[in-house]
Formats: sequence, structure tokens, C-alpha cells
Amino acid sequence: MAQPSTVRVGYEDGRFVWRKSSYSDHNGDCVELAEAGHSVAFRDSKDSQGPVISVGRRAAAVFVSAMTEGRLSAGRL
Repeated sequence: MAQPSTVRVGYEDGRFVWRKSSYSDHNGDCVELAEAGHSVAFRDSKDSQGPVISVGRRAAAVFVSAMTEGRLSAGRL
């Protein structure tokens, strides 16, 4: 299996249009994402000025698929 693209961690700089994940719950534990060219950026919606994690679209698709299929657990993907 190919290695996922490089993960970049940075801070919000106003270039992204953020949207809340459809899987986020209503108690404030939310993840927001933004499409950024060839990558997808994720951040904690409670900390909009905090860190942003940006990964390639393929890596984001693999992650979301693993989440929705229940394949993520401690130490396992």
C-alpha cells in the first residue's frame, strides 16, 4: 500500500472556507474541514485560531472511510 501524503500542521490564515463535519455531534465536539487545492485541512471547531492539519485528498479519503466503517481503534487502522 502506498504511503499517505505528507501531513502538514499549521495555523489558520483565512484562506480556507470551513465547514462542519456531518459526523460532528451537537455537544461541541466538532471537526471542521476545508478543501485546499490538492489537500484537505482539518481543525477543531472549538479552537478556530488553533492548529490545522492538512493532508492529501487520498489520505483524507482513507481516513474518513476508516472512520465511517468503524476500522479505527487504538493502535489499529
